[in-house]
Amino acid sequence: MAPVWSLQYTGAMTKNTTTIIELNGVTKKFGVYAAANNISFTVREGEVVGFVGENGAGKTTTINMLLGFTSPTKGTVKLFGSAMRPGSAHISHRSIGYASGDMSLPEDMTGEQYIQFAMAQTPGDHSARYRELATVFRPQIGKKIGDMSRGNKQKIALVAAFVTNPKLVILDEPTSGLDPVMQDVFLDTIRDMAAHGTTVFMSSHYLQEVAEVSTRVLLMKQGRIMEDLTAEQLERRGGKIVTLTTKHAVTLPKDDVVIPTSTRRNGYYETSFDFIGKPSVLTKWLSGVTGVIDVTITDRTLEHEFKSVYESEVGDE
Repeated sequence: MAPVWSLQYTGAMTKNTTTIIELNGVTKKFGVYAAANNISFTVREGEVVGFVGENGAGKTTTINMLLGFTSPTKGTVKLFGSAMRPGSAHISHRSIGYASGDMSLPEDMTGEQYIQFAMAQTPGDHSARYRELATVFRPQIGKKIGDMSRGNKQKIALVAAFVTNPKLVILDEPTSGLDPVMQDVFLDTIRDMAAHGTTVFMSSHYLQEVAEVSTRVLLMKQGRIMEDLTAEQLERRGGKIVTLTTKHAVTLPKDDVVIPTSTRRNGYYETSFDFIGKPSVLTKWLSGVTGVIDVTITDRTLEHEFKSVYESEVGDE
């Protein structure tokens, strides 16, 4: 895939310590239910932050507060140093590109008309950037949005979000409806934007997708931020997934074991666990296991890391 960016890029070109997003003690309640529960985090200029969690974790509610679509019940939300409120949010929106997986677009407009409308909201000549994005995303710009497939509507929404070279891009399940080829195009685009200093805040429940492009990952569960990990921390938490078939029940290593399962099938014991300790310790343990019929060891993924976090918090629910 050819790079999306060219000399036409006009956004930020260097990363610094400027705070773009700041949430402090934010709670959002609907009746007695807290969709967001005392959450605090900051995002610096140039970061690509993945915002992950199961459906219903509170991601979309948080993003709606970031955009000023709704106000927090308690706490403060700031973008570019200013408090986000529904009455004045449109001022910050000029510097923000936004798209979601279930975004409502004007169905009587063509794709071309909607993208031109989005371009007109921010001063400047965005035509060259539009041509670049249209080349890689291949949206159906001449067709009415109401007649488009879900995937083509999503391509229009993404092009409109990126076309003005915004300082901040906020995305909520952005690859929903995209085919695998377009998902790769999307990730390439995010990488290029990040290389040029754009700040990206992206929610998804596709964890590996987020891990491929993010410099940080926030894990949200039941309205709370459970983990805030840098890319380096995620890499260090890799580990291995071990699956054993044995003649006898096995005693697992004492430390660094998560998500253990064991079943008996056809007279054999099938044991699986994630190991996050030193490889030498795992090798030594395996050498002492007797009656081994089969063993499989694979790399541990981001899904497994977050699954262990979710399961370890069951007692707190």
